[in-house]
Amino acid sequence: MAENNFGVAIVGMAGRFPQANTIQEFWANLIANKECISFYTDEELLAMGISPDFISHPDYVKAKGEVVDIDKFDAAFFGIAPREAELTDPQHRVLLETAWAAFEDAGYVPSDYPGDVGIFAGKSMDSYLMLNLLPQFKRVFSSGSLQAAIGNDKDSITTSIAYHLNLRGPAITIQSSSSTSLVAVCVACQSLLTWQCDMAIAGGVTLGPPIKTGYLSQEGGITSTDGHCRAFDDNSSGFVPGTGAGLVVLKRVDDAIRDGDHIYAVIKGFAVNNDGSEKISYTAPSVDAQARVIVQAQKLAGLQPQDISYVEAHGTGTKLGDPIEFSALNQAFATANEKQYCALGSVKTNIGHLDTAAGVTGLIKTALAVYHGKIPATLHFKRPNAQIDLANSPFYINTQCQDWQPKSGIRRAGVTSLGMGGTNAHVVVEQAPAYNKPRADAPSYCILPFSAKTKSSLQNSLQCFADFLQYEQLDKRDVAWTLATGRTMFEYRAAIVCDAVTNAANLLTDKNNQSIIQDIAKAQPNLGWLFSGQGSQYQRMGQQLYRQWPAYTAAFDHCADILARDAAIDIRAELFSAPISNEQAERLSQTWLTQPLLFSVEYALAQLWISWGVEPTLMIGHSLGEWVAATVADVFLLDDALRLIAKRAKLMSSAERGAMLMVALAENEANAYTNDCVALAAINSPNYSVLSGPKKDIAAISEQLTHKNVINKLLHTSHAFHSYMMKDVAQALRLEFADVHLNPPTYSFISTATGNAVEANTLTTVDYWINQMLMPVRFSAAVQVAHQRYNCDFLEIGPGSTLVHLVNSHQLAHSEAKSSLPTANSEMDENKHLLETAASLWARGHNLNWVSLVGDSPRRVSLPTYQFDKTRYWVSSPEEQGIQTPVNDVVNNTVTFAKSNSNRQPRPHFSTPYEPAQTDTQRELLAICESILGIDGLGINDDFFEAGAHSLMLGILLAQIQEVFSVTVSFVTLMEEANVRVLAEQIEHQLTAKPDAILASLLEEIVKN
Repeated sequence: MAENNFGVAIVGMAGRFPQANTIQEFWANLIANKECISFYTDEELLAMGISPDFISHPDYVKAKGEVVDIDKFDAAFFGIAPREAELTDPQHRVLLETAWAAFEDAGYVPSDYPGDVGIFAGKSMDSYLMLNLLPQFKRVFSSGSLQAAIGNDKDSITTSIAYHLNLRGPAITIQSSSSTSLVAVCVACQSLLTWQCDMAIAGGVTLGPPIKTGYLSQEGGITSTDGHCRAFDDNSSGFVPGTGAGLVVLKRVDDAIRDGDHIYAVIKGFAVNNDGSEKISYTAPSVDAQARVIVQAQKLAGLQPQDISYVEAHGTGTKLGDPIEFSALNQAFATANEKQYCALGSVKTNIGHLDTAAGVTGLIKTALAVYHGKIPATLHFKRPNAQIDLANSPFYINTQCQDWQPKSGIRRAGVTSLGMGGTNAHVVVEQAPAYNKPRADAPSYCILPFSAKTKSSLQNSLQCFADFLQYEQLDKRDVAWTLATGRTMFEYRAAIVCDAVTNAANLLTDKNNQSIIQDIAKAQPNLGWLFSGQGSQYQRMGQQLYRQWPAYTAAFDHCADILARDAAIDIRAELFSAPISNEQAERLSQTWLTQPLLFSVEYALAQLWISWGVEPTLMIGHSLGEWVAATVADVFLLDDALRLIAKRAKLMSSAERGAMLMVALAENEANAYTNDCVALAAINSPNYSVLSGPKKDIAAISEQLTHKNVINKLLHTSHAFHSYMMKDVAQALRLEFADVHLNPPTYSFISTATGNAVEANTLTTVDYWINQMLMPVRFSAAVQVAHQRYNCDFLEIGPGSTLVHLVNSHQLAHSEAKSSLPTANSEMDENKHLLETAASLWARGHNLNWVSLVGDSPRRVSLPTYQFDKTRYWVSSPEEQGIQTPVNDVVNNTVTFAKSNSNRQPRPHFSTPYEPAQTDTQRELLAICESILGIDGLGINDDFFEAGAHSLMLGILLAQIQEVFSVTVSFVTLMEEANVRVLAEQIEHQLTAKPDAILASLLEEIVKN
């Protein structure tokens, strides 16, 4: 599409705009020709504390472009204490949330990005500090309110975001009045193209109290007399003040294409300059400077004016500004011969003038127009300003949303932003290059993972995605990839397995939630792999996996080739080619064939799980399964293992036939039925065992147990495994070990021959594998050891879920068991079943390798972003409280809030259980700490840092401790263990110590430091 790949790609965007909390809502408003200015009643303005004299003034316009809920914030999400959140400028808070959303829209977790991520942004004047905070403090910059200074300062808006999001590139605050945010974008582009960072986020924010307000308009001034902005119109009278925030995520375009990013548009050129003194006054604009900045951006882009078919102008609708800007555009486009071919627009007609956020908002609008191929209407335009000659210019004002189909076939646009004081910025954007690289079909099913820090946020997210996905035609692998790699994985998790994105929407709206896998992730979960034994096989087992997953195919083919070479067994034909029939089912149950088949399926399953990043903490194998486990753990070489298994199976098949009986008896009860002929073959659970021996003896025992109403069931086996009837087989197998080298296992191993964990060299002796055929399978003991030692979840590696049921019969607390393949009689698709198991493991906290899971060449796509749980954090101004003077008293320059503002948040989630104060010192300390943190319910063992505390807060705490208790506590000590219990112990120790001892300890600390 583009002539070259020079430039900077816009790969993510987010914003808060009047009547739009997302860029999707913003775009919907634009293409609907919607004006998003709020008009207020007198009552609404009076509630904001606006003076009745202003409201009744004939020139007072009761209108504003309002962003809602600026008083609300998800402080807990970012680990910010409630009191700190109250003291922080809402511009800081909103831009932080917007930054998180922008990175999610781009499909990146910035802290995990392999390169440096920079941030460039600015904000407007801090009305929250002036109107709401200053009246509450005697001296806002006292040591007790340093956080208020940091949380409201322009300088710290980028560095605080860099801190919270772990951005390690440049963090630079840009301030140039109304052009701030577009200048920030230009500086970010410069930083990217000079390799100072590898990804950048840039933009700005303008908002603050009063949340609902109007403005005084004057004839000939810069603000509209009626609350409507009419850019370039003859009836214009100025702009309407608006609020908003916008950020774009940027990458070098080559990198974005390489990484499969979702590219809205490409910034091909950019420039920034200043008017200098070539104008009549400081606040007046300059035609020549504006024209120069446009030409510079076009030259950097390598484009001519005729290549550009849309310009998003600064377009404030002022009598002075519009004609000057138009003259500058005309001058910059002077070489264009065609008349009225380039649309001219201004988003200020929709949402008002967003001051420092205006430029990036215009860029976001233009990038969306380029991406969607539509130019939104410029509202309220009827006839051009008398000083503007549209007819003889390259420009026209489009008054209806229109399709954008330039003659060149490439959509290109310019965006201008002008700042008071003369700093001008212009960028040139064009369509993103198309992705032409072919890719294979997506897997038949994909996992869509969702997570959040709270249960409510997760549920809101699921609903949001349900609404979004029903209208989207997206590739499911792209959605899966973006969710899996472009989101931080939090504790509360949900997942669905879908075959199409549209079906995903239906699954997410399932009222019974049967399709949604939900769990709370553990921090470091352990996983025990359970390898199935004989009896679980079925026709076509693994065939769907064989066709879908290369890792499974390769491993199974490797086994098949070895067996064909060394044992003349064609397992591919037996499983995948032979017709499904009762005869074939009976054939697959013959031991000589069953064991090599099961071994190969289980081995291939293990390799598939490993390719997906799911590795065991420990392994447990049930009879034959222990051989597979040992091979996966590198005890056996695969060639040796398969040769031995094929020989073992043939020897077993040649032995005298017998029977095995499952009995609902504990081990000691089952032992009562054993003798020289009948052996205890397995203890599968605390109340279920297996007896093995000659058919007639087993039949007799079955009859006895049935008469006693004891549950028993004859197993579908041909021989009496794990009994004396296998002795000759075991000794014959010993001869096959002559050239076999055995290695210590690479994974922890719990033996079902001993029922306990094995030493490193236990599995390297031939005797172990010979005796393993004869000894009872102590599966129950192995599972209980695994649970006690590792507190793990379990995954059955093999067909069916026999071992899952056995594990579940143990009723192990906090553990779950999952199967890899469906049971023989299930109609469940193998791929769907396996992915649902993978999703369940992920929801429990187990890691997955999404690169292997989602399919060929996945790309990032724009998806709904995190649904924050917002709480009101707001220090009300005196006017909002209905008073005109501060009501609080301030003592010793410490921060003291008006009583009406002292609402605290409830006890947050701590890793320690609540324990109340037991001494007066602890009670006083709790009161101080709760006040500083802004929470209730603090316990004496709760860590301050978990409640959002930081070094500044601890400094305030130490100052108050010194004032209240007349003792000095070491800052280093507090950093090491920050809770009330430790603090109280230190204070009480100093209060009871002799003065000389206190002096000595202080001197010792001074010497150490």
